Amino acid sequence: MKFHLRFHTAAVFLLAVFAASCSNGIDVNLHLVNPCQEDVLFKDNQCQFLRLTISSLDPQDILHPSHIGDPGGGPIARTCNIGDGSCNIAGDELMGLARIVDILCFTSLETAPVARATSQAMMLAEGAGSVGSTTMNLMIANIDTFTETTVLSNREDPSTVGDCSLLGQGEIGRYGHTATLLDDGRVLIAGGIRRLGTVEDFLNTAEIFDPVSGRHQLVVDNQGQAVKMKAPSGRAFHTATRLRDGRVLLTGGVGLVEGKQSTLRSTELFDPNTNSFGAVGTMNVGRAYHAATMLATGEVLVTGGASVESGMIATYFNNAIIYNPETNGWQAVGSNMSVARAFHQAVLLDPSKYNGNVVVIGGENADGPHNTIDIYNAQANQFYSNVNVTMDKNRSHLCAVRLANGEVMVAGGKTTVDDTSVDAEVEIYNPGVPDFGEFRAETTTLQVARMDHTCTLLDTDNVLVTGGMTSSSNGIGIGELVLVGSGSYSVQTISDDFLDPPRFSHTATLLRNGWVFITGGLPSAAPEAVPVAQSMYFTPEPTF
Repeated sequence: MKFHLRFHTAAVFLLAVFAASCSNGIDVNLHLVNPCQEDVLFKDNQCQFLRLTISSLDPQDILHPSHIGDPGGGPIARTCNIGDGSCNIAGDELMGLARIVDILCFTSLETAPVARATSQAMMLAEGAGSVGSTTMNLMIANIDTFTETTVLSNREDPSTVGDCSLLGQGEIGRYGHTATLLDDGRVLIAGGIRRLGTVEDFLNTAEIFDPVSGRHQLVVDNQGQAVKMKAPSGRAFHTATRLRDGRVLLTGGVGLVEGKQSTLRSTELFDPNTNSFGAVGTMNVGRAYHAATMLATGEVLVTGGASVESGMIATYFNNAIIYNPETNGWQAVGSNMSVARAFHQAVLLDPSKYNGNVVVIGGENADGPHNTIDIYNAQANQFYSNVNVTMDKNRSHLCAVRLANGEVMVAGGKTTVDDTSVDAEVEIYNPGVPDFGEFRAETTTLQVARMDHTCTLLDTDNVLVTGGMTSSSNGIGIGELVLVGSGSYSVQTISDDFLDPPRFSHTATLLRNGWVFITGGLPSAAPEAVPVAQSMYFTPEPTF
């Protein structure tokens, strides 16, 4: 079997057609779509050559990037002049359960690619359950830039293809929400707060963003009515964790109870197979601004947090609990953390080296931000009592992410009780130093000091830092890349593009194809600031 790739340019689309030469073959039509507010394909004639690459998400597949260097291994590429009109691809190169199509745009074959379109995982195979004939629209975006999410398909109204895709069907932005990658590649956006003037509405609804269609859609039942959470109060500043069976655990948060902002003890599960929420047993205390960490066992560790009464923080917690999916219940951790903390981070260390332990970093309590850590001993179900490891600075509202080398990167946050001391420093936690690891402050710093930002580990092993709030309470539109080298770190500002609008208290979710989905947030801390409705992508450079 052989596939032929044919493409031609039009005002908005580039059309690529895979057509099998045998009667029972597979036809896959690929259309490249410009972002809703940008001309990537034709601006300045930057796309002179296209390189079509077939790779895989499955590490066992010979086309997975990890097999580069193996005989016949790694992604397969075909390069075409955009004016030639055709390329040939062998059919078996497209066959697989998790194959990815990547189309790279070059101005010159001697230079790096300038733009990229990437499919979601596809199943291209003959036989039961496989794709027979399909058409896919792929958005092309400039590499290392932010791009507005764009409608790629809409059966109800095909004329909307190419329009900007917004939260709340273009009407309602959210902040204080969660955004969780589902097993099928879609993203669950749950809860949060919208604003009607200066009145805050705590949401008990959810939306799902589908990167294949490029659309945000409210989760509805068979009658088209919005599916509501089990918490009638709505919830914000909660956590959401995808379990091994694909369901999503939502815990705690702040809701509107009898007209007052209060913390929630309730927890619930979202099932993407039925588009429904189901109740789970309550936690020992109502908590928000806590952290939830998936353990190596599949259980979920919930640490710290704070209680809220009438909109004000009343108590900070030093305790932790564990959710067991098999029993659908909660149990207490055998000991408490060394200090109460909220607005902290909790990161699972490499289970192959550190027995499933979790490092809990920074945060704040009534005394202000802390520079301390706690380490959860997963085998003993308790916290170590003698951990005397500290960061260079006190930090809360920080970000932390485990790197591919097993170290943990910490960046930014606020260092004093008020929000006027916002930091730009990067620190690295090395868990391999006896007895409980150590921090080292890097000489490189973020270009912009920020708090309530996000850090996302990319497939390139670099870290994307997005958004956040300044010491003057404004949202940040500048993104930065922390480049992780062999024993060294540097920072690169994403200078050619910005988050528009700027935002903090947003979310950033790594998609299965390696792009980052950024949604929601606030543009400033002003009481009348309108939550952001426009979601965005960050398009990273390819790993091959």
